[in-house]
Amino acid sequence: MVRSSGGGARRRYYARYLSHYTKKNYAVIGLGCLFLTGVLLGAVLLGYAGGETLEFLTGLTEGYVERRQAQSVMENFASSCTSSLLFVGILFMSGFSAIAQPVEIALPFFRGLGYGFSIASLYAAYSSGTTGFVCLYLMPNMAISTIAILFCAREAVRMSNGFYRALRMTGPDSGMYSLRIYGARFFVGAFACVLSALLESFTFYSFANLVVLR
Repeated sequence: MVRSSGGGARRRYYARYLSHYTKKNYAVIGLGCLFLTGVLLGAVLLGYAGGETLEFLTGLTEGYVERRQAQSVMENFASSCTSSLLFVGILFMSGFSAIAQPVEIALPFFRGLGYGFSIASLYAAYSSGTTGFVCLYLMPNMAISTIAILFCAREAVRMSNGFYRALRMTGPDSGMYSLRIYGARFFVGAFACVLSALLESFTFYSFANLVVLR
């Protein structure tokens, strides 16, 4: 009976913690769902692509993989870092617009759409070693950078909402978001994207011959 009571208390504690975390981060969770929807939609749409379109996309994917295999660590780092920081930069600037919320919400979806196309194209071009390639090279950078971008998107929406409220109200309760907090959190997000790009580039360099696509 004591064990049962202790187990019930533990389950209630975890349930309360999960509920509190969900309420606190509902915006990030919602944006994450949009990202995953984009991934699934991108993969599904590629499956409906015609023969010429599919051949064109798989050709682009093969060229991308060949370039990554031929590039140095710093070249791979620059390529990966630029892609992630572009999203962070767009979100940062859009936060200073009072009406940019649709763009800020849509960016995670389009990032997911791009990943969905990329992963589906890899499976179309290379059937055997694609899973290992995705798990070893793409997934770590995708997970870290996407989480950073989701939090940046939340901050951008908060800033835009602050500007929107400021246009409608005046005084100390105008709802403006702190510029210091905004900049600091975007700096952390950008730093996480840089670290994830470094991880991907060094992983690719260290284990380039471990996964054979063909």
